[in-house]
Amino acid sequence: MRCPPKRGGHQMMEEGQKLVVRLVGRNGRRRFDPASKDRLIAACLEPGASVSKLALEHGVNANLVWKWIRKHTQAPPFPPSSTSAFLPVQITAASSKFALEMPATEGDNRSVG
Repeated sequence: MRCPPKRGGHQMMEEGQKLVVRLVGRNGRRRFDPASKDRLIAACLEPGASVSKLALEHGVNANLVWKWIRKHTQAPPFPPSSTSAFLPVQITAASSKFALEMPATEGDNRSVG
């Protein structure tokens, strides 16, 4: 008599929830469906889950799954600013004479001449 397989305290992905390949490039690199990746990441984040075992069951390298988990758990980057970092500048025609007036200070002994 065989014992049923242990689930290890984590959520098992059902057969219909396997990792879905969206596209295979010319170089053989697979692109996975984001929804199925999210389900695999959620299963890996369950307490007691074995990332290596789940990766093996889905035919992907465990290092790749760890990379997905790191990306998923990292804080999202700041959204791009809608305002420009540059300010508009208006340039007017420069005048040939500058009027500089220096305020008088106490003890100014200059003679006006």
